[in-house]
Amino acid sequence: MEITTPNKHVPRTVLHQRFHFSIKYIFIYLFLGCYAISSILAFIWVIMVSLKTNPEFLATSPWSLPENPQWQNYLTAWNRNIGRMFQNSILVAGAATILSVAISCLAAYPIARIPFRWNQAVLIFFLLGIMIPYMLTAIPLYFIIENIRQSLPIDSRIILILLYIVAGFPFNTYVMTGFFKTLPTEIEEAAAVDGASPFRTFWQIMLPLATPGVASLLILNFLSWWNEFFYALLFVREREEYTMPLGLMFLDQQAQYTARWADLFAGMVLSVVPVLIIFALLQNRITQGLTVGAVKG
Repeated sequence: MEITTPNKHVPRTVLHQRFHFSIKYIFIYLFLGCYAISSILAFIWVIMVSLKTNPEFLATSPWSLPENPQWQNYLTAWNRNIGRMFQNSILVAGAATILSVAISCLAAYPIARIPFRWNQAVLIFFLLGIMIPYMLTAIPLYFIIENIRQSLPIDSRIILILLYIVAGFPFNTYVMTGFFKTLPTEIEEAAAVDGASPFRTFWQIMLPLATPGVASLLILNFLSWWNEFFYALLFVREREEYTMPLGLMFLDQQAQYTARWADLFAGMVLSVVPVLIIFALLQNRITQGLTVGAVKG
């Protein structure tokens, strides 16, 4: 009786493909692992420096542990306008995220669920907004906003909120359009039979079913506008209206001359905390919302 090995009848081409497939993923995982380790080490280094005194930071090795952790550095950094910047970022990122996603849901629903002649053309119009880098519009926007400011003084935070709403609107509309297309039409038909208006059907039935997509967009938009620096640098004038990225740049400039590096690194840790909490708690929502919304387009 002949005993055959499991791979005896497997063609050589299949084995060759499997070998190359495994080698490819080994390199991918090695690259991602090195990237993750470098990011973790950088974050650990920032935390260690934030717990040192300024003389200790200048005199010791960069990777040395703090001799006596200075937890009051975080309170000092908070009192050096970090608390005000934190509040400004919460206000700007939160308001822009909620308004942009809400308007996008109202725009995406008729494109996805109500057939009309120009629905695909309207969707392509929104896609054009994704294709244009927002930095290319900075110069004309700057002149337009400065001309308005000459006659009507406007709070810089309101300007940032409006700019972030418009900047996130095309991407949010595109994602929600794909998400609404995945919902079955029988739900709307049953609602219409029961006498529900189109807006009531959208508000009470379809929008709750699209909660994963809405949640993922809320998270992605908030994180993007929390870290946004370019528009804030252009349009924010007063120090009391600084957001976190702009405030950290100001602290970095001060540290160049005053050598108060511990306050800068403590502010960096405080700025990262909300992002880490959101990713740790809601990362599954991001993946779920985007993958479900990408099934149909």
